[in-house]
Amino acid sequence: MMQDAAAQAGEDAAWISVELPLSQRDAYAFIQQTELLFRLNPYLAIKSWQEDAPGRIYLGKKIHLDALNEMNGMQQTMTLSVTDVQPDGSYALGYDKGLKQGSFFTVESITPDTCRLTLKDRYPAEISVAEREARLNEVDRSLIPWGAAIHGYFKRRKYWGWLPLYNRFQDSFWFGMVPRHRRIARLLVWITVLEFVVFLFVFVIYWLELARGKI
Repeated sequence: MMQDAAAQAGEDAAWISVELPLSQRDAYAFIQQTELLFRLNPYLAIKSWQEDAPGRIYLGKKIHLDALNEMNGMQQTMTLSVTDVQPDGSYALGYDKGLKQGSFFTVESITPDTCRLTLKDRYPAEISVAEREARLNEVDRSLIPWGAAIHGYFKRRKYWGWLPLYNRFQDSFWFGMVPRHRRIARLLVWITVLEFVVFLFVFVIYWLELARGKI
């Protein structure tokens, strides 16, 4: 049976819970989109994602992942397996290699229109202190930024989702880029906006001076 979001006795785990402006049913539909869920991690540069039956979660499903974790610099080529599926839509993924043993995705209803999504990573509790320290660099520290990115994703959809093709652009194109490229593109957009604001400021000053007859 699937474990609770909080760490169990004797368990080594890290987790984060984020509130989403979604009904419980919509949140379950969202976490079924495993590739999008992982691409929302702002420090996981996915190079290849091969998934059995995309959009469906079932026990034993395999996902082949080739990615770079920019937080710890670890190159990850592994197979993820769905190890548990609950009737409510919550599920768990197991990893065939690396220090992390599994990830858990659970949803808890708060109100009819809001819910709480919990992401939990589990690590082996039985390894020695020496081995734990030696493999400390394998710990995934992107969990908190990942939760914040998921919250920001739905916040943007709430404000801008009415724009034609916005959601499709965000899901298919924007998050199809690796995080580094998204950061560069975002920086270029802000530089362009700043340059336009400066241009408008200079233009207004010029127009005011021209109107006063000083030019």
